[in-house]
Amino acid sequence: MRRQLILMRHGHAEESRDDYARRLTHGGQSAARRAGQALAQSGFSPQRIITSPAPRALETAALVAEACGNPDAVEVDATLYLAEEAAYLAALRRLPAALHSVLLVGHNPTLSALASKLGEGSVELRPAEYVRLSPELSGWQEL
Repeated sequence: MRRQLILMRHGHAEESRDDYARRLTHGGQSAARRAGQALAQSGFSPQRIITSPAPRALETAALVAEACGNPDAVEVDATLYLAEEAAYLAALRRLPAALHSVLLVGHNPTLSALASKLGEGSVELRPAEYVRLSPELSGWQEL
Protein backbone atom coordinates (compact mmCIF):
# COMPACT_ATOMS: atom_id res chain seq x y z
CA MET A 1 0.00 0.00 0.00
CA ARG A 2 1.27 3.43 -0.89
CA ARG A 3 1.56 5.59 2.24
CA GLN A 4 1.65 9.37 2.44
CA LEU A 5 4.26 10.71 4.83
CA ILE A 6 4.99 14.39 5.29
CA LEU A 7 8.07 15.35 7.31
CA MET A 8 7.80 18.98 8.41
CA ARG A 9 10.10 21.25 10.34
CA HIS A 10 8.41 23.56 12.84
CA GLY A 11 7.90 27.20 11.90
CA HIS A 12 10.34 29.98 12.77
CA ALA A 13 10.57 30.38 16.53
CA GLU A 14 11.47 33.25 18.81
CA GLU A 15 14.90 33.46 20.41
CA SER A 16 15.09 32.37 24.04
CA ARG A 17 17.54 31.02 26.58
CA ASP A 18 15.10 28.17 27.21
CA ASP A 19 15.18 26.24 23.93
CA TYR A 20 12.30 23.96 24.85
CA ALA A 21 9.90 26.84 25.63
CA ARG A 22 10.43 28.72 22.36
CA ARG A 23 7.18 29.64 20.63
CA LEU A 24 6.48 30.52 17.01
CA THR A 25 6.97 34.09 15.90
CA HIS A 26 4.12 35.80 14.04
CA GLY A 27 5.93 34.98 10.80
CA GLY A 28 6.38 31.37 11.94
CA GLN A 29 2.64 31.08 12.59
CA SER A 30 1.83 32.52 9.16
CA ALA A 31 4.27 30.17 7.42
CA ALA A 32 2.87 27.12 9.25
CA ARG A 33 -0.67 28.16 8.33
CA ARG A 34 0.33 28.61 4.67
CA ALA A 35 2.05 25.21 4.62
CA GLY A 36 -1.10 23.62 6.04
CA GLN A 37 -3.24 25.33 3.42
CA ALA A 38 -0.92 24.14 0.65
CA LEU A 39 -1.09 20.58 1.96
CA ALA A 40 -4.88 20.75 2.17
CA GLN A 41 -5.16 22.18 -1.36
CA SER A 42 -3.00 19.31 -2.63
CA GLY A 43 -5.52 16.87 -1.18
CA PHE A 44 -3.44 15.79 1.81
CA SER A 45 -5.59 14.97 4.83
CA PRO A 46 -3.49 13.55 7.67
CA GLN A 47 -5.09 10.81 9.70
CA ARG A 48 -2.43 11.37 12.35
CA ILE A 49 -0.08 14.25 13.08
CA ILE A 50 2.80 13.29 15.35
CA THR A 51 4.67 16.18 16.93
CA SER A 52 7.44 16.96 19.32
CA PRO A 53 6.11 18.39 22.61
CA ALA A 54 8.13 21.61 22.22
CA PRO A 55 5.69 24.53 21.93
CA ARG A 56 7.01 25.64 18.52
CA ALA A 57 6.44 22.17 17.05
CA LEU A 58 3.08 21.71 18.77
CA GLU A 59 1.88 25.11 17.50
CA THR A 60 3.00 24.21 13.97
CA ALA A 61 1.19 20.87 14.13
CA ALA A 62 -2.01 22.51 15.42
CA LEU A 63 -2.01 25.16 12.68
CA VAL A 64 -1.48 22.55 9.96
CA ALA A 65 -4.15 20.29 11.46
CA GLU A 66 -6.62 23.18 11.47
CA ALA A 67 -5.82 24.09 7.87
CA CYS A 68 -6.25 20.45 6.83
CA GLY A 69 -9.59 20.22 8.61
CA ASN A 70 -8.50 17.63 11.14
CA PRO A 71 -7.65 19.36 14.44
CA ASP A 72 -8.15 16.13 16.41
CA ALA A 73 -5.35 14.32 14.54
CA VAL A 74 -2.51 15.81 16.64
CA GLU A 75 -0.62 13.41 18.89
CA VAL A 76 2.32 14.55 21.02
CA ASP A 77 5.30 12.21 21.24
CA ALA A 78 7.57 13.28 24.11
CA THR A 79 10.50 11.30 22.69
CA LEU A 80 10.87 13.60 19.69
CA TYR A 81 12.38 16.64 21.43
CA LEU A 82 16.18 16.62 20.98
CA ALA A 83 15.85 13.19 19.39
CA GLU A 84 18.01 11.27 16.96
CA GLU A 85 16.70 9.67 13.76
CA ALA A 86 16.03 6.41 15.60
CA ALA A 87 13.40 8.07 17.81
CA TYR A 88 11.60 9.55 14.80
CA LEU A 89 11.62 6.18 13.05
CA ALA A 90 10.39 4.45 16.21
CA ALA A 91 7.47 6.89 16.46
CA LEU A 92 6.51 6.12 12.86
CA ARG A 93 6.95 2.37 13.30
CA ARG A 94 4.47 2.39 16.21
CA LEU A 95 1.68 3.64 13.93
CA PRO A 96 -1.17 1.25 13.14
CA ALA A 97 -1.03 -0.27 9.66
CA ALA A 98 -4.54 1.06 8.97
CA LEU A 99 -3.23 4.65 8.81
CA HIS A 100 -2.17 5.71 5.34
CA SER A 101 -1.52 9.47 5.72
CA VAL A 102 0.75 10.85 8.43
CA LEU A 103 2.44 14.17 9.16
CA LEU A 104 5.48 14.26 11.45
CA VAL A 105 6.48 17.67 12.86
CA GLY A 106 9.90 17.99 14.43
CA HIS A 107 13.29 19.64 14.63
CA ASN A 108 16.48 20.05 12.67
CA PRO A 109 19.06 18.77 12.07
CA THR A 110 17.48 15.37 12.71
CA LEU A 111 14.37 15.89 10.59
CA SER A 112 16.36 16.96 7.53
CA ALA A 113 18.68 13.97 7.98
CA LEU A 114 15.68 11.64 8.17
CA ALA A 115 14.10 13.24 5.10
CA SER A 116 17.38 12.73 3.22
CA LYS A 117 17.58 9.12 4.36
CA LEU A 118 13.99 8.24 3.43
CA GLY A 119 13.78 10.39 0.31
CA GLU A 120 15.97 10.91 -2.68
CA GLY A 121 18.96 13.17 -2.26
CA SER A 122 20.01 15.71 0.30
CA VAL A 123 17.27 17.66 2.07
CA GLU A 124 17.73 20.76 4.25
CA LEU A 125 14.34 21.79 5.64
CA ARG A 126 13.88 25.44 6.50
CA PRO A 127 11.31 26.55 9.10
CA ALA A 128 7.75 25.45 8.17
CA GLU A 129 9.07 23.58 5.14
CA TYR A 130 8.12 19.98 4.46
CA VAL A 131 8.97 17.06 2.26
CA ARG A 132 6.39 14.67 0.89
CA LEU A 133 7.24 10.97 0.74
CA SER A 134 5.13 8.15 -0.70
CA PRO A 135 6.69 4.89 0.44
CA GLU A 136 5.20 1.57 -0.61
CA LEU A 137 4.73 -0.23 2.72
CA SER A 138 2.38 -2.89 4.00
CA GLY A 139 2.81 -1.30 7.45
CA TRP A 140 4.76 1.52 9.07
CA GLN A 141 7.00 -1.03 10.78
CA GLU A 142 8.78 -1.49 7.44
CA LEU A 143 10.37 1.96 7.59
